[in-house]
This record gives sequence, C-alpha cells and structure tokens, in this order.
Amino acid sequence: MTSIQIVWALACVFIISSGQLLFKKAGIEIQAAGTWYSTRALVLLFCALAIYGFATLLWINLLRFVSLNKAYLFMALCFILVPIASHFIFREAITRGYVIGTALIIVGLVVATRFG
Repeated sequence: MTSIQIVWALACVFIISSGQLLFKKAGIEIQAAGTWYSTRALVLLFCALAIYGFATLLWINLLRFVSLNKAYLFMALCFILVPIASHFIFREAITRGYVIGTALIIVGLVVATRFG
C-alpha cells in the first residue's frame, strides 16, 4: 500500500469510529427521551448514518486500488479506537481484558502486515 492509500484506510477507520460514537450518543438520547421520536436522537442517528455512507464510499474507492485482505486489516483499529474514545466521552470503563485484547490486536496487525 502506498502512503496515500494508508491515509485513506486510516481515514475510513476514524470516520467509522466517529459514526459508532454517534450511534451510542443517539442511543443515549433515545433512552433519555423514552422514545425514538426525539428530534435530537433522530438528528444524531441521521448524522451517524451519513458518516457511515461517506465512509462506505471512501472505502469502495480505496478497494479499487488495494486488495481487500490488506485494507481490511486497518478496520481492526476500530476495535481499539472506539472503546478508548468511549472511555473519555461516555466514561465507560477500560478493563484489563480490553487492554490485553488490544495488545493482541496490535500484535496481530504487526504480524499480518509484516509477514502477510
């Protein structure tokens, strides 16, 4: 992968992660309002879906030039970024198991990119 392709793949990861955080925020708003018809929740949900749509278009464009097995490795970074961001944004706990799992993901990514 070229440098620009790596940047595009990382952009997809960050955009998808942002969408996940917005989905969580929409869920919190729905719960607080007690209904799906909360204007704020629907706006957040629409924004999350729009972000996912944009990320999908970016991803499809990336896959025109990069093999799926190479590009998809980057998506594992979402499993690292989303929980870390949710810890700071939503005060969700980071457990020892999460830290171990994150280390395993990073080791797996290194192995797959260096020897795959």
